[in-house]
Formats: sequence, structure tokens, C-alpha cells
Amino acid sequence: MIKNSRLRGTCKKIKVSGRVKIVTSALIWGSVGIFARFSRLDGLSLTFLRVSLGSLAFLMIFSFQDKTWIKTVFQKIRLKFWWILLLGVALALNWVFLFTALLYTQIAKVILIYYMAPIFATLMSIKFLNERITTFRAFLIGLAFFGAFLMVSEAKFELGDRDFVGMSFAFLGAIFYAMIPTLGRFLKNIESEVLTFAQLAVASVVLLPLVGMGKASFSNAIWWAVVILVLVHTVFALLNYMSGLKDVEVNEAALLSYLDPLSAIIYAFLVFGEIPSFRTLIGGGLILLASVLDIIKGEE
Repeated sequence: MIKNSRLRGTCKKIKVSGRVKIVTSALIWGSVGIFARFSRLDGLSLTFLRVSLGSLAFLMIFSFQDKTWIKTVFQKIRLKFWWILLLGVALALNWVFLFTALLYTQIAKVILIYYMAPIFATLMSIKFLNERITTFRAFLIGLAFFGAFLMVSEAKFELGDRDFVGMSFAFLGAIFYAMIPTLGRFLKNIESEVLTFAQLAVASVVLLPLVGMGKASFSNAIWWAVVILVLVHTVFALLNYMSGLKDVEVNEAALLSYLDPLSAIIYAFLVFGEIPSFRTLIGGGLILLASVLDIIKGEE
């Protein structure tokens, strides 16, 4: 009896540890916009550095632990190459649009619209995976789009308006972000660290031609900010998150991850003095509410 009690206590501690890891990663990711601004790089340049240096760091870490790791990676992804390619393209474009959006408008507006991604993922699953749409899910989709409309309605619908351009890029980023979990359903049998490395490596190759054509510029880079984005936000936070997922249910992890947009708003206020407007808070709140309710409903 004592042994069983100790076992339950140990399992509980492990679960709490997993939650702490998820929360830590979410709070780190909430500061992505801050360091993206500090880097002084455009969206393409910053994304290329993040995916290329991030994939190199992953390669060094896992190859140091197992010299045959890279060979194992190729064996596991070769039969799923086209899905991996699409995943890498989605990751690359998702970050390019996200980082570009951050140059045009408030971090709060960008991140809250970016969190339309779960709603777009739901729409994609209905369209491409033949999942059933319930009345409640249709209501949540409508709620999220109404929230987005409230936010966008503050801007002038013209290319000369920085708010409109920034939020448009955020929408595009959200669409490509939504493709990642959708495509990931076809790659369930591949370990998370292998899949993460493959995404980053493929994204690097996808963006390389644009870099080669001179579309990217690194001359103004603030390298300490880039290094933090690569080592902390990409490598450490991802490995930490994946470790946390081993002890925490996926839906619970998804809910805890919403500390990301909430902390992003706080960080932007503390660092840049950005105060979200009333419409941004209400509209963003509706988007987050719709996404959270969709996750909770999915548990039932």
C-alpha cells in the first residue's frame, strides 16, 4: 500500500514537472516578438537564420549523443519525403510572414491574429481530412472570425496603412501555421525530435534560393538577439516542450500554450510601451476563447 502511494506521488511529481516545462516554453515563445524586433532583420533574413542555425544546433546535439543519428533521420523521413517537404515550406512561410508582420504593427495585434491558426486548422481538417463540423464548432469558427473582424476594423483597408499590412501578414502566417498540425497527422510515426530537425532543415533549403538571390540581408543584424532566438526560443524551448509532452496530455499542453499570446502582450507593454486598444483586446479575446473552447470540446 505504501509503495503504491509513493508511486502515485512520483507520477504526480512527474506530471507537474511536465506542466512546468510546457509553461516555461510558452513564456519563452511569448517573447519571440521582442527579440525579433531587437534583431533589426526583415522577416526572410531572420527566418533563414532561425531555421538554418536551429537545424545545425539540433544536428550537433543529437549527433553528439548518437553518431548514427543523422543516418537514422534519413531512413525515417525518406518514405515521407513529400509530406516533410510540405511541412518545411509551411514552417518557413509561417515564420517569414510572422516576423514581417511584427515590423508593421503592434505585437499584440500580430500574435492575437496569429492565434487564428487553430481555427484555420479546424477548417482544413473539415476540408481535407473529412472531419465532421458540429453546430458548436461552426459557432466557434464564426466567433473567431468576428473577433478578427473587430481587430482589423481599426485599420484602413489600404496597402499604405501599416496596421492593415501587418495584420494581413499575420493572417497569412496563421494560415501556414495551421498547415503544420494538419500535415503532421500524416507523420505520426516519426519521433518529434526527428520531425523538428527535418522541418528546420527543409525550411533552410527552401529559403536558400531567395537568400542566394540577395533577397535577404544580414548587415544590420544584432547578433545577440539572433543567437537568443535560435538557442533559446528554437532549440531549448522546442526540446523542453517536447520533453514536457511526454508527461502531459496534448490537449492540456495546448491549453497551457496559450500563455504564449498572453505573455506576449505583457512583454510588449513592458518593453515597448505598446498598449492594445479596446477592440484589439476584445477581438483577440474572442479569438483565444474560440480556440480554447475548441480544444476543451475536443477532449470530450
